Amino acid sequence: MKSTPIPASLFIRNREKLVGSLASGVLVVIMSAKRMIRSGDQFYPFRQGSDFFYLTGINLEECMLVLFPHHSEPSLREIFFIPKTTEKSELWSGPSLTQKEAESLSGIKEIRWADEADELLKLMLPEASVIYADQKEKFERDQDIAPLSPHISRLRMVKEVEEVEEIKKAVQITRAAFLKVLEMAVPGMMEYQLEAEITGEFIRRGADGHAYEPIVASGKNALILHYIQNHSMCQDGDLVLMDFGAEMNNYAADCSRTIPVNGKFSRRQLELYGAALRVFEQAVKMMKPGVIMADFHQVVGSLWEEEHLKLGLYTSSDVAAQPVMDPLWKRYYMHGTTHSMGLDVHDTFDRSQPFEPGMVLTCEPGIYIPEEGIGIRLENDILITTEGQVDLMKDIPIEAGHIEELMSCYK
Repeated sequence: MKSTPIPASLFIRNREKLVGSLASGVLVVIMSAKRMIRSGDQFYPFRQGSDFFYLTGINLEECMLVLFPHHSEPSLREIFFIPKTTEKSELWSGPSLTQKEAESLSGIKEIRWADEADELLKLMLPEASVIYADQKEKFERDQDIAPLSPHISRLRMVKEVEEVEEIKKAVQITRAAFLKVLEMAVPGMMEYQLEAEITGEFIRRGADGHAYEPIVASGKNALILHYIQNHSMCQDGDLVLMDFGAEMNNYAADCSRTIPVNGKFSRRQLELYGAALRVFEQAVKMMKPGVIMADFHQVVGSLWEEEHLKLGLYTSSDVAAQPVMDPLWKRYYMHGTTHSMGLDVHDTFDRSQPFEPGMVLTCEPGIYIPEEGIGIRLENDILITTEGQVDLMKDIPIEAGHIEELMSCYK
């Protein structure tokens, strides 16, 4: 692990919250993610399942957590199973997690070897009134298994202090990567070369890597919302839209910025960028406890309508004649304004729930004009608090003049 492990106290509290939300007699069984074969003896990079990490803090495959909080035997109320290191596995992959290390990382006292799990489960299952699990391979076909993920998803929406700290670490590395892009960007560069600067800064500063596949979209490529090919040349006079974020201890940052390839916005680009920034600033101010996500997005759409009129994209007569269910602003702003963040860049969220303190959400208004071949998106990560909101990315340059100034310093 490159970064300092998260204190086990977080995972102890997470398990306590889960157990406290369940009825008596419940047995919880959750297994780690599997390492996926790529080809031959090669594997895709391992990424722990987010729910499993939320409860354990362990980045290891072939593990299982069993919670039976009301069992009469205290040692069977919370058990963590990990694989043994064999001579062969140690030769090829090095030593695995020891029982003592697993206890230190997770805060779980009862650590057993994975080959004991099946027999112990057989003894515990008949005593359970309800079984919660998302993977069913450990159970008989006739056993009634209830899904576990909805219970964890509700808990993950509100972040603990330690979780916010990990997101802040990811944000700081993301900031460093953006400053590196401002230093290196020049006409004639390939999009993948800018991506390489971001990746290099992530690795240099100890991030786990990218929290998601980065978007580096120059010119008309920015009109493709999930453009990840990153294979075109950045032309003089074009804008380049970047959507990227570092991952630290499995926690994500999510940032979008749009910059002029040559370091200077044209007059029209500046008009569009100014509109996006105004909408962004007003939207952030609205992110407070009690706000419903869908309502928030509709208000932001209305803000865009005002800006679109100023930009000449349609007229007030067009607005008066528009279908109620298909407003004109959606032609130039097709995606949502916000999503939850945490262990996943699109973290679990119930859209019917109002914003509340401890939630971390993005704010990402954008404008996309096919006729002009321009796409602009600005995105920061916002912590909801009792007083309103905290912009976790306020130190990442976003003002057009500031971006131009920084880019000119490097040229």
